Amino acid sequence: MASVTLKKVCKAYGKNVVQKDIDLDIQQGEFVAFVGPSGCGKTTLLRMIAGLEDITSGDLYIDGERMNDIPPSKRHISMVFQSYALYPHLSVKENMIFGLKLAKTDPEEIAERVEYASSILQLGHVLNRKPKELSGGQQQRVAIGRTLVNRPKVLLFDEPLSNLDASLRVQMRIEISKLHKRLNATMVYVTHDQVEAMTMADRIVVLEGGRVAQVGSPLELYHYPTDRFVAGFIGSPKMNFIPATVEKLGQSEVQLKLCNKQLITVQVHPDKLHEGERVSIGIRPEHIDTSPFSGEANSVLAASENIVGPELKGEVQVVEQLGHETQIYLASKDIDSKLIVRYPDVVDVSEGAQFRFALPAHRCHLFREDGTACQRSYKEVGV
Repeated sequence: MASVTLKKVCKAYGKNVVQKDIDLDIQQGEFVAFVGPSGCGKTTLLRMIAGLEDITSGDLYIDGERMNDIPPSKRHISMVFQSYALYPHLSVKENMIFGLKLAKTDPEEIAERVEYASSILQLGHVLNRKPKELSGGQQQRVAIGRTLVNRPKVLLFDEPLSNLDASLRVQMRIEISKLHKRLNATMVYVTHDQVEAMTMADRIVVLEGGRVAQVGSPLELYHYPTDRFVAGFIGSPKMNFIPATVEKLGQSEVQLKLCNKQLITVQVHPDKLHEGERVSIGIRPEHIDTSPFSGEANSVLAASENIVGPELKGEVQVVEQLGHETQIYLASKDIDSKLIVRYPDVVDVSEGAQFRFALPAHRCHLFREDGTACQRSYKEVGV
């Protein structure tokens, strides 16, 4: 395993700059995920680490050694691609050792490496099969095994699960997480699926338009996003945003006026805010409080020890019953916004009905007009 360090790394195609001043430190044995919308540069950044893309400016270090001019084969990295890229006419074993044979590795060492990788990935019973005889999950494990036999210092994954169905993706998430714990390897994982990133990674790098928007643990990004982009990208369904105006500033809270003139208090530090400023309240669908109006005193949404805002109303537009939860889409004149309420159970509510809710002060985020977040004064447990 090895550390990976990027210092002021830029990538440009002619005048088109796709990565700008990327600074990042990935520690030995760490699992880091790159996430972001399509076109943000996730795969380009991964390919620069692998040596498959040239670095326009800046420096890349692997285990303290500058790698800008080192070819991919000498970087001690291996990459698992979105496509399995297995040779259909070769057996599982032959696919796994193909690179080692080209490198003229000693046969005894090849046998040892294959036994090691196949035992970890539970492929011993399929070594003589052709790829077409394997399931999607098994083929993906073969692709991972092909990288493990090279004994890389860093493992790179480029959306490796996107071709699998939902149940297999869950299974492979678990297997890759177990693999990381067993190997204690340095892994860099590109994905468009934030669930993969949230459940697997030690830290997540959120990319936007070629820049690093935020780096942190999954819970840090969820509870303490640095701006509206990160707040809206992390979480599914995404965070609701409600327009408001600063009415009064306190020491560790801010009083806001909604469009219906009602006042609401949020628990954030008022740094760089001034009265009369237009801001956005952010609240996640699962944190909207319905317990005062549903008669469920023991609801997981209840927040009796915290300030609950004024009663607000919205008209139900769409109801998605998922069994384990209900997602309710509202249009509310009280806040001049559409929003989503995520309720952790089945709710008997119909389209067109009036739905009452409140915005708990300790669950609200606040974003300035430029999109930057105010620091929350409420500390989440475990973060």
